Amino acid sequence: MHLLLMVINDQDTVRDVLTALLEAGITTATIIESQGMGKIVSEQMPIFAGFRHLWGGANPYNTTVFTVVRDELLDEALALVEEVMFVESPNPRGVVFTLPVDHFRAPRRRQD
Repeated sequence: MHLLLMVINDQDTVRDVLTALLEAGITTATIIESQGMGKIVSEQMPIFAGFRHLWGGANPYNTTVFTVVRDELLDEALALVEEVMFVESPNPRGVVFTLPVDHFRAPRRRQD
C-alpha cells in the first residue's frame, strides 16, 4: 500500500482530482485546506517579505488530498491524477507524491 498525497493550488482542479480517484476505484480520501510556507513567511516574518516572489503562485491557499491506495490501484490512480494536474493544463496545479505504507488499519464497514 501507498499513501498518495496531492497538494492542489487550483480549487477547480480539486473536483477533477476527486473524479479521477473515483475512476481509479478509490472511494475514500481526506481533504484538508492548507497554506504554503511562502504565505506565512511573507506575512508573519517581515524580514522575508521581499522574497515573496520566490514562493510563486497567486493563490496562497491549497487543498491537500491524501488517501491510502492498494498497490494494484496505484499506477492507474497516479496516471489519472497526473493527467488532470499536469497534462490538461499548461501550468502545474500542485504536487503529487507517494510514500510506502507499512501499516494501515481502518474500521471495517458494516455490511447490512
